Parts: sequence; C-alpha cells; structure tokens
Amino acid sequence: MIKKKTIFLIFKIFVSISLLTYIILKIDWNEAFNNLEGANYYLLVMAFSLNIVERLILTYKWNQLIRIRGIDISFFRLFSINLIGGFWGLFLPSSLGTDVVRGYYLVKNNGEKSVSVSSIFVDRILGLFSLLLCSVVAVIIGGNLISKVDIKFYVLALFAVGVISFYLFQKEGTARILEKILKKIKHHKLAELFIKLHTSILEYKKHPGTLLSSFFLTVLAHATHVLIFYIVALAFNISVPLIYFFLFIPIITLIIMIPISIGGLGVGEGVFITFFSLVGISMSDCVVMAFTNSIINILFTLSGGIVFLFFKNLSKQEILPSKQEIKKPDLEPTELLKD
Repeated sequence: MIKKKTIFLIFKIFVSISLLTYIILKIDWNEAFNNLEGANYYLLVMAFSLNIVERLILTYKWNQLIRIRGIDISFFRLFSINLIGGFWGLFLPSSLGTDVVRGYYLVKNNGEKSVSVSSIFVDRILGLFSLLLCSVVAVIIGGNLISKVDIKFYVLALFAVGVISFYLFQKEGTARILEKILKKIKHHKLAELFIKLHTSILEYKKHPGTLLSSFFLTVLAHATHVLIFYIVALAFNISVPLIYFFLFIPIITLIIMIPISIGGLGVGEGVFITFFSLVGISMSDCVVMAFTNSIINILFTLSGGIVFLFFKNLSKQEILPSKQEIKKPDLEPTELLKD
C-alpha cells in the first residue's frame, strides 16, 4: 500500500508540473526574452545584495532571542548557521527541515536543547504573525482591488485563527490540558516533550521589550523582501508603483507557504500573475519577475553550501558562558517533528 506521504508528494509534484506547464504554454516567450536581454544587471546585483541584508536582519533578530536566554554566540557564527539551514532547506521535504538544521547546529554550539528549539519556535511564530498582519493590512488598504481575487475573507479568517491560537498557547493551563489528552491516548513521551518546550517558550513572556523589538525586525525583513521584488521589476523596466508590491507580496508569500506544491513552484508564479495582472502587468512580465526572484533567492541560498563546506567546525565553537542560569531539559530538536 502506498503511504500517505508518498501520495501527498505525488500530488504536490502534479500541482507544480500542471501549473508550470500551463504558464509555459500561455506565456509570450518573445516578450519574456526581450525583457531578459534588456535587464539592468546593476539593479539585479542590488536585489541580490538585499537578500543578504534581509538575512542579516533575521539573524540579528534570532540573536536577540537566544541572548536573553543566556546563550552568547557570535553574530557571524549565527549568520553561518542561518545560511546552512537555508541551504539544506532547498533539499529537505518541508520548510521545517530548515529549522531542524538550524536547531541542530545551535544545540551543537551550546548544548541547551530546549532553549535552542524554543528560540527557533518563537522566531517562527513572530515571522508568521508579522506576515499575517502585513497581509491583513494589505487586504484592508487594497480594498476593492484585492477583493477581485476573493482572498480577503481567508486572510482575515487565518489571522483570527492565528491570534486565538497564540492567545491559547501562551496560557500556562494549555500545557496541562494537552498533557492530559496526550497521556489518555498513551503518548506520554510526546506529552513530556511538549511540556518542556512549552515551559521554555513561556520564558519569553518575561522579556516583552525584546519580543516587540524582534517583531519590528521581522516586519523590517518583510519590507526588505518586498523591495527585492520591486528592484527586480525596475531591472527589467517593468513599471509598477511600489505600493502594489507592499499590497501583493505579503499575500503571495502567505499563499506560497501552503504546502500544495514542490517548494511553491507553479503556485508562486500563478499567484504572482493573478495579483499583478490586476494592475495591468502582462503574464510575461509577471513570470520574468517571479522567475528572476526565485533564481536570485536560490543563488543566495546556495551560498550556505559553501559555508557548510568551509565551516564544518561549526559544532565545535566555544561559547562564552552567561551569568544567567539556564535549565537543561532533555529535548531533542528533531523529536518535535516525529509523529
């Protein structure tokens, strides 16, 4: 019998191939190649450089989250871990693979398993919540324009679910309720892991200033991501007001995160066409912008492979001890992903 995971993988491959095939058949290739030939390579280099800026911002945010928990690690080392995580994320089956790799190297650097995993978890929560908030602002400001795509209800509903889930998760009683449920269905080990992780995450409630600062850094990273798309458009002399990028890119990014294709292939290009066609951009221009951004992102992410090859001693770094006491619950990062 074929496993569910295999069936789902086949489905994702089918979705990506189907959408890409449709786009390939519909696109005006003469217009697309003309755009590529007239590209401003200085602006493309600038777009690539902004990828570095975006990753630096995200690394600084992550550094804040682990320092308040007593882990002192160099910014360069953490930046390297981020790059390596991104590199392996290209080949692992889900976006969680990136976090597993990041957690693995961070644990090897400091030995604090629960603190390392909880920092990544909080990092993810801040990223998702800020993206949802940006998407909500976009659908509100976009008004009738965004309504043409019939996405407003889903974005607002998803944001509401996110807020409610976050509120319930940060309540101390949530862990006890879930522990009882898991133990009733004989998942004692999973219950223990969740309690340890939940307790470690709740420690961040003692540092509201850092959480707020990290949230704004995440929003800044999203804004940088939007600017990358805008500069790529300028590089191909595609005239689109900047405001539309701030309206469309957060929602596009949110949709791409839905795991119905291989790495967002096909879905990303299709959604890009759907939104930017609302402001008169041709399918060819949309594909050129989306494809170029994907190539720039892949090239930058591949740099993590170079870091991996030349910095294999990442796990051997000596960490400066902190004066803050840290508990050491026995929690493996990869155990969080087990069924």
